[in-house]
Amino acid sequence: MELSHLIKKIGHSLVEIRVRALKSIMCKLDHCLLSVSDLVQERMLFVLLLEWFNFPEVPMQEEVLELLSTLSKHPSAAQMLRDVGAVEFLTQLSPNVEPRLRAVIDGTLDQLFQLPELKLLSVTNMVFLCLVSPPEEHFPITGYFQKSMPSHIDAPPKRIAVHDSVRCLKFSVFPWLTLTTTDRHILSSNESSLRSNNPNLVRTTCELLRDVIMQDFPAEIFLQRPTIVQNLLSLLRLSSGEGEASYLRLQALACLRQLCVGLRSRLRFHQDPSFYSAKQDPVSQNSSLSYSQEVRGTQRSQASSPGAECSPRPSVVGRTSQRARGDGQDGDAASNSGSSHRGAAVAQAPRQTTQSPADVTHLELPELGVEDILELQLQQLTLAQFTVAVMEHAIPLLKTGRFCCHLILRVLELLCDAVLLLGDSVCELVWDDRSLVGMELKEKLQACLELLGDILSFHQSFPAEATHSSLVQRRMAYTGTAVFTVKMLQTVLPPEKASDNLPENTAMAIFHLCLDTPLGSAFPSIQEAAVAYLEQVNSDGHDLYRRVTRAALWMESTCIFLKEGEKNWLELLELADKAIDGLPYHQHLPIIKECIDICSYLWKFDQPSPLLQTESQKVFLKLLSHPLLPVKTETYICTLNLVKDCLGIQNVSRLASAACSQVHFLLHHRVLYEISAFGLQDSAEKVGCQV
Repeated sequence: MELSHLIKKIGHSLVEIRVRALKSIMCKLDHCLLSVSDLVQERMLFVLLLEWFNFPEVPMQEEVLELLSTLSKHPSAAQMLRDVGAVEFLTQLSPNVEPRLRAVIDGTLDQLFQLPELKLLSVTNMVFLCLVSPPEEHFPITGYFQKSMPSHIDAPPKRIAVHDSVRCLKFSVFPWLTLTTTDRHILSSNESSLRSNNPNLVRTTCELLRDVIMQDFPAEIFLQRPTIVQNLLSLLRLSSGEGEASYLRLQALACLRQLCVGLRSRLRFHQDPSFYSAKQDPVSQNSSLSYSQEVRGTQRSQASSPGAECSPRPSVVGRTSQRARGDGQDGDAASNSGSSHRGAAVAQAPRQTTQSPADVTHLELPELGVEDILELQLQQLTLAQFTVAVMEHAIPLLKTGRFCCHLILRVLELLCDAVLLLGDSVCELVWDDRSLVGMELKEKLQACLELLGDILSFHQSFPAEATHSSLVQRRMAYTGTAVFTVKMLQTVLPPEKASDNLPENTAMAIFHLCLDTPLGSAFPSIQEAAVAYLEQVNSDGHDLYRRVTRAALWMESTCIFLKEGEKNWLELLELADKAIDGLPYHQHLPIIKECIDICSYLWKFDQPSPLLQTESQKVFLKLLSHPLLPVKTETYICTLNLVKDCLGIQNVSRLASAACSQVHFLLHHRVLYEISAFGLQDSAEKVGCQV
């Protein structure tokens, strides 16, 4: 049955056409005119079912999600959904749908997270599973290492519960890329140069890696062959100090940051449904710069000529022509004429007094032989391992002996890029994962958080003899480290799991971070997130934070109330109410007379505002019933003085109504009840005398 025209209508701009096409497919499935096996190879169907939720009007949401759930139960369909990015799409969609639909999405994601049968796995995935699956006694011994079972046992073989092993990884390893001999020589020579005792050679190699090699090769090459990454990380552990060592650390930081950016780009490339191809070959799937056979053939013919100016893989660094990516898909490794042309190009190059890594790549290197793919795959780094290793080596640089602001900024830039990769590769299940991989990641993440707690405490405590410039630099380092710490927590550690997994010193640093008013003013969202973690890990500290925050608010309101110029009465009364709450802290008693004068003024008009009268009366009653004796006494004294002033002999010539208008607020029954019932009976002698 031809389905392409019907599937295409599912993505139509008119909602009626989309609904009719979807109902047609579902009706055919219900009446067995179609089966799931007929749909599993229709890649466009999976893409359009996901894009169904991107239209402004989204009917039949439950039916679409149920269809995706049904398709996800088929192994081929589940693989297709993973390849077109369904996991990330459904994860982002889940919070935006009704709760009953979230259960359907969760069931679909569970199906997509289940790995296929072991016999269907590729060599790469088999190696990875061997690394991450902890042996358990209750698992049956099956597969290639199955021992001979007694003949009298007639039981079907059980499935290995692979999906119960590692649950914390969103993304593990990239598809494997093979390299040509030339590419392997380039990587090998640069790796050797990084291990050189010559600082100038190491510096030049880092610059070459950042500006050329990492732009030239797919970023995952450096995880699949991690020696260069390991050497860059070792440069971060150079002894602290100025001069060459400090400069080499900066170069290594720049290279690692460039690699993080490249890995995010390649990750998005592999997750982009528009790049999906049913043809599983390295050119269509793994190369981000692929040449057609016709172009490649033309370029090889140009390379065979000694006078040719361009080659698809010019090995001489500095050539102006575009160099293809190091994905093993180019023809230069098999072209002797191309090699002779490169040799001629080197011979024509001017002689240099010192050799750079670019020159080393053109020397006659010994033949590297055939790669042992299985051994290399055992040594490759997962995306999570790389990210955590970068953080382990970079975070200590935030605490330097001789403070270097430039170094701190470069470290924070690298860590911000690394934490994005952490979110792409590790999920919150890492804190509950009992596999070897999960427990190792958990321990390393906790070590990083503990180190961040120490660094925050270090930069927060200033020595007495510190200079002004040193204080400014430490404050900058503290602010940057605090922001990164909260970002890392938000990425990988849910607040509800913080009490069991956040190190004690980091929890204390979070407490001090929450009390940092300047930081909260500059980064309110960061402090708000920190408060959420503080509430989980330190309830006493959270209560103290709330009290301090309220006191600070009351103090601020008091200052604003005292210098308020424009008479916006509602705002002024609100400030007065908060200022009264802050009296136990600031104890500025002149505020009481200001509040009583406002009440007197708002009540003296013939047609006053009922709202203002009510709000001002609340303020006055709060003063009359204040728990602090000095406040209550001052309130009665100011009220008595106001009454004496209104009824004094100096007002004999004025009309009675005009003279008494200032004490109208005292004649309300609620005020009179408060004074007679509580003021007269007050145990304090000073209060009773004033009444």
